[in-house]
Amino acid sequence: MQNKIGHKVKFINENLEGEILSIISDDKLLILANDGFEYSVDVSDVIIIDDDKSITYKVSSNLNVEKVSIPKTDSFKSVLSKYITNTKYQYEKVVEIDLHLEELVEFPNRLEDWQKLHTQIQHVKKCLHAAFEERVRRIVFIHGKGTGVLRTELRNFLSNYDDIIVKEADYREYGGGATEVIIK
Repeated sequence: MQNKIGHKVKFINENLEGEILSIISDDKLLILANDGFEYSVDVSDVIIIDDDKSITYKVSSNLNVEKVSIPKTDSFKSVLSKYITNTKYQYEKVVEIDLHLEELVEFPNRLEDWQKLHTQIQHVKKCLHAAFEERVRRIVFIHGKGTGVLRTELRNFLSNYDDIIVKEADYREYGGGATEVIIK
């Protein structure tokens, strides 16, 4: 299969999908991503997907496309299932989502600062949507202490929702580096 303009692609190290706008060279593509931005990327940074996302292809450096078997995950439950845990100080199960970049992408050092923050907020959006679908009542987003940029952006994003309560997570458990969301 030959790589063509119009193929749907998924970024390997980001939570973005897009469409090939043009082929710049043997190893570069111009992609229009679903966030509305155009990206010039190496062919090794994207994979080709079908419309139903059931068959995935990898683009090689000579722009040939080869089939890759990646299991299809269309259930929101699979998004949250790996985050369910028991808390140390409470006797209920909680969805605990670690937003540290090492947990979200394979090569976090390749991303610029704005891409890192964008990736983390997109992950929050996906997990929050899944929580609404699955009727999860309580989520803890672990953002760490750091400089507070992620914490601020997370709380700004969550302030757009009327049907949730946002508060600081249990200090004994998370040490001030997490935000708790309770869905009404």
